[in-house]
Amino acid sequence: MKDHIDTIPVSEAFETEGECPFCHLERQVEQKAIRYAFGPGASYMEPDVRGATDRMGFCRAHYKKCYDYGNALGNALVMQTYMIGLQKELEAELDSFEMPAKKGLFTKKQQEELPLLQWAKRKNSTCFLCHKVDYNMNRYYATFFHLIKEPEFRGKVESGKGFCMHHFAQLLEAAREHLPNNQIEWFYDAVSKLMKENLARVQGDLDWFIAKFDYRNASAPWKESRDAVSRTMQKLKGGFPADKPFTQD
Repeated sequence: MKDHIDTIPVSEAFETEGECPFCHLERQVEQKAIRYAFGPGASYMEPDVRGATDRMGFCRAHYKKCYDYGNALGNALVMQTYMIGLQKELEAELDSFEMPAKKGLFTKKQQEELPLLQWAKRKNSTCFLCHKVDYNMNRYYATFFHLIKEPEFRGKVESGKGFCMHHFAQLLEAAREHLPNNQIEWFYDAVSKLMKENLARVQGDLDWFIAKFDYRNASAPWKESRDAVSRTMQKLKGGFPADKPFTQD
């Protein structure tokens, strides 16, 4: 298998340690996006980037990661223009807001259809960094399904540790877009078998980690269980729970 510049990151991810190669790729993409926005290049001062952050803002998790990164002034400037726009939008929503005429009880459907509620939901459903991560991860999924046709890469996948449950679901969904119908069943069977084997492996490590706290096992070796808690968390939901915050230092 000959790697191409577009395939190298995905191919190399399947050679890394960890419970999910796509978590590795996601961490790379996310850190690159944070560094791009708030790092030395100060992209947050560019009109197109600021326009995007003003439109989308950030989710709760990414505000925390932006704070941890350490560029306080950059964060303040980005939030300043976002807050100005947010307040203008809220004012416009309130100016046009009318409660529906009350006829009996105020139903859940009436409440869900309120323009003010819909606006508030929209403002909480977008994130500049999530958008960048999702865009790049979708490209990596496409590359994965291109590479899976190669026997050498397929061997890497089949001999690996599977995926976290989050990326397992993402792959099952992406398969419908990137594989012909006659290959989807094969792929579902192959990755499901891989997940079954590796969930059992992690379960065994977790069980032994717990058993080690029994005084009767005090002198027994830890085997592969010392980091079972963080690896199980990754297997269940993705990410790297044991990672230290990503900072600009």
